[in-house]
Amino acid sequence: MDLSQALARGMQTSGSVRGAALDAEAKGLRAEAVSNLSGPAVSLSGFAGRVSTSFNLDISRLSAAANPLIAGVDAATGLDIPPLPNTVSTTRQFNLSSVGLSANWPLYTGGRLEAVRGVAEARIGEAQADLQEAQDKAASTTAQRYFQLQLAQLAAKVRADAAAGIAEHQRQAARLESTGLISTADRLKADVALDGARRDLAKARSDVEIAGVALRRQVGAEADVRPTTPLFVHTGSVGSLQSFIELGMAHHPAWRKLASKRDQADQAIKLQGSEFSPVVFGVGNYNLNRSDDKLVQPNWYVGLFVSIPLVGHVDHGKSALAAKLDRQRVDETAEQAKRDIPTLIENQWRTMENARAQVLSMDSTLKLARENLRLQTVAFSQQQGTTLDVTDARLNLAKSETERAQAAYDYVLALARLLEACGQPERLPDYARSADITFTLE
Repeated sequence: MDLSQALARGMQTSGSVRGAALDAEAKGLRAEAVSNLSGPAVSLSGFAGRVSTSFNLDISRLSAAANPLIAGVDAATGLDIPPLPNTVSTTRQFNLSSVGLSANWPLYTGGRLEAVRGVAEARIGEAQADLQEAQDKAASTTAQRYFQLQLAQLAAKVRADAAAGIAEHQRQAARLESTGLISTADRLKADVALDGARRDLAKARSDVEIAGVALRRQVGAEADVRPTTPLFVHTGSVGSLQSFIELGMAHHPAWRKLASKRDQADQAIKLQGSEFSPVVFGVGNYNLNRSDDKLVQPNWYVGLFVSIPLVGHVDHGKSALAAKLDRQRVDETAEQAKRDIPTLIENQWRTMENARAQVLSMDSTLKLARENLRLQTVAFSQQQGTTLDVTDARLNLAKSETERAQAAYDYVLALARLLEACGQPERLPDYARSADITFTLE
């Protein structure tokens, strides 16, 4: 599996990436859900039940004219005719069923609906920034485990070569002891050195197993992964510090998130500022079952609904101030990010450059260690050196080779983290292909 494939698999299997992708999708759907807030809404409504209602009829004018006549009739005939009341009241009870279409259309809301849509859209940007950040971290972690396995394999190879060399030296020491050319103590020192080399080799192989499991789980592979992109180092610098800072200031996901937070704060300020604006709705209703009793249920109506907030339960002045403070907090966070991100980039860039310089400077150290091992081996065969001199030379060579591989790993890891800080982790395979120094197991 090459590095590009590992990075792609690492993102696909990352729970953080999948969770961030689902959150971004959900935020997008919520924004779509409120995209038509300013459009008309139509609903079908129905009612069925028993109704009791009272009717009052004002007949005061009639009673004022008729009652004197009634009084005269009473006086002339002796009849007791009751006077007419000023009102006539009656109560009716009946069954009522109603099915109708109702509609409302916000005509003016003082910018409330636009602010709600703006907040929903800004949250999409925040979720997408979170997704990019999760992807960048997954890529950096995958690269770390990908090359950590190779570092462990290189270290195990170095330990295996050291153990094989010390085993050969031990056999030579045993032959020299049998001929009386060296003492038993010298041969025992060779035995101790061989046992130590074997312990180191066993630990190195265990480290390979651990690193292999970590990489396999990171990329979601069912079998062991064999990396095909080797550890690498560039002889020359891959870019100036300023060029990477410019990349980070343009592509780090923090900027997209801050922009989204700023938009949300601005929309919240607009929303709080419109709380005392009037609201105008166009309303209408059409009754689908025409009732003969028009006193109870009209057949249709259209009109305007107007509401002007006067006094509410919420102190909108303080809410508006809180929204402004949120906006100010975003600005302060952005100012801090302008200092932190370049600092992070510079730290990783200098770590990368130090590791590169260490790799390049160790060529002479390795040459000296190899030559010293050759000389000590020859000296021991001629009884001019001791077992301890040979094993020390062998272990010193293994130490130098391991340190060089570790420096190469530090270089690649710092480069991966540098690209993550710049929001460009996907470019790591390009740098691997352009490297002129590689570390392989052959």
